[in-house]
Parts: sequence; C-alpha cells; structure tokens
Amino acid sequence: MFVNLIDRSREIVDQHLRGVDKSEIRAHSEIGLRAETRTKMTNSYAWAHRLGLQQGDRLLTPKSNFQVVRHHSLYVGVDAVGEAWVIENVVNQGVKWTRLDHLIQRAGYQPEVERFRGTYAQRTLVVNRALDRLGLPYNVLSYNCEHFVNEVQHGRRHSSQVDSAMKVLGGALTFMLIVAVVRNL
Repeated sequence: MFVNLIDRSREIVDQHLRGVDKSEIRAHSEIGLRAETRTKMTNSYAWAHRLGLQQGDRLLTPKSNFQVVRHHSLYVGVDAVGEAWVIENVVNQGVKWTRLDHLIQRAGYQPEVERFRGTYAQRTLVVNRALDRLGLPYNVLSYNCEHFVNEVQHGRRHSSQVDSAMKVLGGALTFMLIVAVVRNL
C-alpha cells in the first residue's frame, strides 16, 4: 500500500530534481517502484517506510530541547532511486528540497508525523502547491516553516507558534507598562 501511495510523488520529485517543467510533471502517468530500487532501499526510504509516510504528511521536529518551538516540513515522496524527500522552509534558505534522512539527522530526533487527511488527488494537489513555492524566502513573522505547510495543506498561511509568541510578547509589554505606571503613582 505504501508504494502505491507514493508512486505519483516519487515521479514528481524525480522529475523536478532533473529540472523538468512542473506542468509536464502533472501530466505524466503514475510509475511503479523499479525492481532495482526495491533491492537497494536507501536510508531515507527506510525512514519513510518506518514512519508510514504518505505524500502531504506534516513532519514536526523540535528546534529546542523542550520542544517549545517545532520545525514543520512536508513529505513529498520518493524519487526513482529510492530517496525520500521533504520540502521545508528554512531560515536564510527559504523553501527548499531536503532528503528525509538529512532532516532527521539535523534534528537529532525522530519526527512526529501529522497525517494529512485527504484523498489521493488532494495529496497530489498539496505536493504541487509545495513545488510551486520552491525558492520563496523565509520570514519568521509572515512566512516561516509552519506558515508554509499550513498554506500548502489548507490554503491558508497561519502559524500558531507566531500567534503564541505575539501573545506572550503582548502580555510582557502590558505587564511592563502596568509596572511603569504603578511606579510613577
């Protein structure tokens, strides 16, 4: 079942990495996992298989030891040579491709997976949206990793982490203002 679900995303990833126009990618039919790929499973594919990933799933990795801030990335599938790929929005790099095993190695933790609840067609649409955003710049307040994944999955840029940070900052400023007023009374 896993192989059937990733066929289309594998084709998209493989052809995009070779520079094929995205409109051509969307027009191609599905391909099967080649026999030589089945026998030489890569570390990134092994991770994708172990986690049961399907295209469009969200991967969450901690950015701190306390997991207060988490990095969001989008699983897009496996290419023709068996490498599993994600697309992520990274500080100073913007929206870019990353091999799944490199993401996990960088994080130092196994990612938490949030399953995308959608049909095969919706999953393909999510991957196509992510492909359309490759190269967009990172902005911590208006287009961070969480904004990116929410936008491609749900069509809306939103970051609950930014909202929470703004509430904390607003609360701290309010407290400081109250303290300043009370001192001057």
